[in-house]
Amino acid sequence: MMDRPPAVLRWPASFDKAQNLLIFGLATPPTPIRDTARQLVRRVLREILGNVELISVPGQAIRLARPDSQVGISVSHESGLSLLAINFSGPVGIDLLKTPDSRDWESHIPALASDYLGPTIARQLADQAPQERMASFAQAWTAQEARLKCQGLALVEWSSALEVSLAECCAQPLTLPAGYVGTVATKAA
Repeated sequence: MMDRPPAVLRWPASFDKAQNLLIFGLATPPTPIRDTARQLVRRVLREILGNVELISVPGQAIRLARPDSQVGISVSHESGLSLLAINFSGPVGIDLLKTPDSRDWESHIPALASDYLGPTIARQLADQAPQERMASFAQAWTAQEARLKCQGLALVEWSSALEVSLAECCAQPLTLPAGYVGTVATKAA
């Protein structure tokens, strides 16, 4: 577990390349179309890592073309903000969620929590007051997604075997601008 919440640096930013984990928040166009955000993330990656060859396949994590590389890369996009995590010592997962303004989401939380977050979290969410539930759900959802990405897994329904696998990851919430919730996950030491 990390001693303190990881810092999210604004890009462009000065940073210490000796750090094992770098996390950047990049302002992106306020649109669900992610082409510009993807281009920006790749440009920033090349500025940080040098002019390296990146392998980018839709639905999979960006990775370095060198198969012997220990560098983990994870990206998450929402309208207006993208997050980029680089772990120089292994796998990393990052997830970002723009919390919905609408109460329409409230009715979907029980089923989503039960299907994807497991019975314990589903019960915890059900016991919360409605005004707290959305923020708690968003944090639990981004933690699950970040841990899945850290393990190289796609979004799948919860199972006890999956939970055992995800226990290998340490998830930490991120401090982000209002309206956004995010989590970064690395392999536990």
